[in-house]
Amino acid sequence: MLGFITSLREKLGGGSPPPPLEVLLADPLVQEGLTRAHAGFGAGVREMVARMGEIGLPPNKHIQAIGGYKVLRELGRGGMGTVFLAENDQGKHVVIKVPFSELGADPKYVEIFFREFQALSTARHENIVRVFRYGRDTTHNVYYYVAEFVNGLTLKEYLDAHPAKLFSATEAAAVTLAMVRAIRFLRGKNVTHRDLKPGNIMFDVDGRVKLIDFGAAKIAGENSELTNAGVLMGTFDYLAPEAGLEGAKAVGQERDIFALGIIHYRMLKGRLPHVFGGGREGAITFGRFAESRKRPLSDLRGLDRLSKRLLLQLTERNPQKRLVDFDQIERWLAQIVLKDPARAL
Repeated sequence: MLGFITSLREKLGGGSPPPPLEVLLADPLVQEGLTRAHAGFGAGVREMVARMGEIGLPPNKHIQAIGGYKVLRELGRGGMGTVFLAENDQGKHVVIKVPFSELGADPKYVEIFFREFQALSTARHENIVRVFRYGRDTTHNVYYYVAEFVNGLTLKEYLDAHPAKLFSATEAAAVTLAMVRAIRFLRGKNVTHRDLKPGNIMFDVDGRVKLIDFGAAKIAGENSELTNAGVLMGTFDYLAPEAGLEGAKAVGQERDIFALGIIHYRMLKGRLPHVFGGGREGAITFGRFAESRKRPLSDLRGLDRLSKRLLLQLTERNPQKRLVDFDQIERWLAQIVLKDPARAL
């Protein structure tokens, strides 16, 4: 009978309690797996960066400098602004973010923009991009902030360049572990990111993982009417169901955890569980999903048992039942690496 009970507990994930988190993370096999994963990311990023040549596009000829920084290239445009590659007076590369001119005069969006700076300016963490300064450029009449330049690629670019690639359990765990640590750190600063997605996660050329872009960040205790004004923060494909429900509880770390679960699934399965798209049509489709009882994840075939269980807990539809214990999540991830047969390949 005792053997039967022990076997049943093992099948259900019970049995002896797991070792302390510090012991798990210090395990040489876990360290080896994570090191190999990051080395692989770095090698892939360096190869892609070398093929890409000069990054970005030539900036508008009328924009030579912003805030005293020489503008070199336009790196991209997000939901609310343009990002430039620039250099300071010592020739060091930095990133400058500027909100769109049509939004820059709107107090609501200026508030969002400076909230992003406030969220980032307090962050000093290896998995979070650093921000140096902010201000208003009177020549171009724009607000801006200056951030650390990360020489590398976003997770989205990495995935798009390898559409057939499925991350191993260890590779996915390495990325998610870095993001859990970033979210945990931000939580200590009373900040919730609210727009976790592959486009806001970067690999540098050494394979390190960094969280970027805090335009949708929520600072606890902040007196803001943005949500009441109907501004739904986040990207539908990674947004927790409760975000689409009227009268839902104020945003918390539960939504960042849900998005992290969807990202983890995307890395392992090579696709999203649901594709809502953007714009008005995406909002309608997401709203229907939020009001339904559909499971966020329905196809877990081919995944190992530990990854399945973690994913289900991270993407639990009921936010009150969602796994938001950072120590427990890190413990799960360390165990996934430890038991991954592909860890040392």
